[in-house]
Amino acid sequence: MKLISGWETDLSKRTEILAVHKVKLREFLEKLELWDSLQKGELKCEVCRITLTIDNIGLIIPLGTKIGICCTEMDCLLKMKQMKENKT
Repeated sequence: MKLISGWETDLSKRTEILAVHKVKLREFLEKLELWDSLQKGELKCEVCRITLTIDNIGLIIPLGTKIGICCTEMDCLLKMKQMKENKT
């Protein structure tokens, strides 16, 4: 399953992770089937649409059945927080 922009996945099979150290980020993204898309430059911040890299991923959260991912910009992080609150 390839997950790009509006990624759909079965999050009921995932465990809650509060934080991922950068050393483990690749492994985490591989489990979410997002690593290849990141390497190809296909992952975009949900808010500002900037291309994401291993160095500028700020947040990865479940949004209903989707995965929300955004960059490290404070405005984007705050908007993702609002999106999460609206989904719950």
